[in-house]
This record gives sequence, structure tokens and C-alpha cells, in this order.
Amino acid sequence: MLCLLGLGSLAACETSSSSRPPQHGGYGQQPPPGYYGQPGYQQPPPGYGQQPPPGYGQQPPPGYGQQPPPGYGQQPPPAGASPQPQTPLPPVAYDPVNALDVNFLRGRAQMILQDLVLALDNNKKSRVQGIPLVVDDRVGEVNAFAACTKGGKSAMAITDGLLEIEAHLAQAKATDEVFGTNKTDAYIQMLAKNQKPGQPIVRPPAGFYTPQQQTDGRKVQRQHQLLDEQIAFVLGHELAHHYLGHLPCTAGSGATAAEANHILSSVIPILNQPNELAADVSGTHNVLGAGSKRVDYKWTEHGGLLTMRFFAGLDQFSPLDIVFAFERSHPPPAIRTPVIQQAAANYRSSGGSPAPFPIPIPGFGW
Repeated sequence: MLCLLGLGSLAACETSSSSRPPQHGGYGQQPPPGYYGQPGYQQPPPGYGQQPPPGYGQQPPPGYGQQPPPGYGQQPPPAGASPQPQTPLPPVAYDPVNALDVNFLRGRAQMILQDLVLALDNNKKSRVQGIPLVVDDRVGEVNAFAACTKGGKSAMAITDGLLEIEAHLAQAKATDEVFGTNKTDAYIQMLAKNQKPGQPIVRPPAGFYTPQQQTDGRKVQRQHQLLDEQIAFVLGHELAHHYLGHLPCTAGSGATAAEANHILSSVIPILNQPNELAADVSGTHNVLGAGSKRVDYKWTEHGGLLTMRFFAGLDQFSPLDIVFAFERSHPPPAIRTPVIQQAAANYRSSGGSPAPFPIPIPGFGW
């Protein structure tokens, strides 16, 4: 029996242990010749849940999967402020976020997970050290979840669909910040009105972005920062489910790659709102703690808030009650957004040692 937690806190169980081969087609434009063979391309750490495609096995430099865009390490503005890069930077002819390079996105998730684990205190770290991150490549799936294998070992998963949406949001929000546009809301409304359950993620039509803006160095720099913050929030939330004891997995017993690859996410878990919000709080603290240790851009809570903005827009503009499984296993964004904001404020006001604070429960307030 396989027990899953899809960003929820009560495990659902599935008896199937079948796995499926990864699918890699259909993501973004083709990179220039030799791109995948460049030194420094992504190498998933041991325990990665699927076979990578040819050329994916190069060892990356510490902390990043390829050379970052010019100016990536610039100091951010004061804590809590959304930066708007103004210093001119050279254009970037090819960028993996623009291209929706799924292998790049998967590699970023692996590296960000490592940074999050390293930033935890020793007690929490001992409960999640070595947990594998599995890729769920099923068409139209948008989710991330913590899980226990049938043998009681811990694992985590994130879907290609969620990574693709985060890449789109990063592009749109970066364009808005640099050029004063409103691409973020336009993208959210476009997807909300056109996306169907179980179908490939709807992409913006041709001409949605101005080509010159797409390659602008400032915009490319900013979208990498936003992408990392979104992934960090999602994975920080999942790690919290493990070290907060929301699952029955044995502490410190990460699944092997073969075990983790049997995980299925087709069962929607029962929503446990207090545990979900507790994971939001701890996950936000983890993101800010890991971000404070970085030598370049310091992660903020903006990635989590951008993710909430997306799901709030989906609820508002979609003609369907449920588009993605993610929505059934989480409290609504209207509740989660202030929790993330308060958690970040609490972290900063405490100098990185936040004290517990009340969490809102519908019908009871704060």
C-alpha cells in the first residue's frame, strides 16, 4: 500500500505500484546546437526519481545549473520590497526559462531542495536528509506533494505541469516589473479560461510577449529569481510536512530512486487545513532562512505570493469548479496569502528566530 500527501496532511493510500517512463517532448523551443552538452549542465543528485534524457548527466557548478544571466548576483532592495531592475544588461539570445526547458526546470528544483534542507536546524534536517524528489510527468497534472512509500520511507514529488506554470509566471511577472506591463494577470486569465483538466498546459499565444522584452537582460535576470522563489516555496512547504510529523514516514528514511518512482499522485488527499497552514508558515521561514545564506540574490516570500496570486485568479476566472488537483488539497489562497505574509514579517522582526503566531481558521479568525 502506498500512502501519499499531496500538499495536504492526511495520507491517501493507493495499492498500485506501477511506474511509467518519463515523457520529455513538447517543452519549449529547441536550444542551440550543443546546449545540452555544455560543461556545467544539470546533474540530478542520487535518488532522482526518473532516468534523465541523454546529455543530462553533466555535473553542474555549485548552486546553479548553468551560467546565470548577467547581473544575477546584484543585491536586492530592502526586505519585502519587490525589486525592479533598472541597470541595463545585455540581451540574452537563449534562456531556458523563456524556452520552458523542462530539464532545466527539473534541475533547478533538485538544487533548490538541497539548499532548503541545508538551511534547516539539525533536528529538522535529520528528518528530511536524503529525501528524493520525484518528477511526475503526466500531462496536465499540476501539483506537488510529500509522500510515504509502502515501506514507510519518505519522498517528495513535483509535476512538470507545475514547473511549467511557474516558469510562465516568472516570465510574466518579470516583464511587468521591468516594463510596466500587466502580463501576469493576462496570463492567469488566459489559462483560467482555456485550461481543461487532464490536458496539456495552455500556453500564451504568439505575440503575447514582445520579442525584444523577452530577451532583455534585466527581465531574464529577474525571472530566474522569481522562478527560484516559487520553487523554493512549494518545496519548502512539502519539506515541512515531513519534519513537522504530518506523515507516518520514519524520520531520516528517504526512499531509494526505485522506491520513489512508484509513487502515484492520482489520489486526492483529505484536506487538513491546520497542517497545511502550519506547513506554509514553516516553509516560508525555511525559504527566507535558505535565502539569507545565498551569496547572490536573497530569496523572499514573493514566490509564494505569486503562486497564491495564480491560484486565486484560477478560482476567479475559470468556468470550472476544479481545474487542477492542487485546488482540492489546499486551503483557498485568500487564507494562505496573509499567512505567508505574516510568517515573513514574523521572521524578519525576530531576526530569523520567529516565535509561533496564531493561524487563521475559517469561522474563528486569527
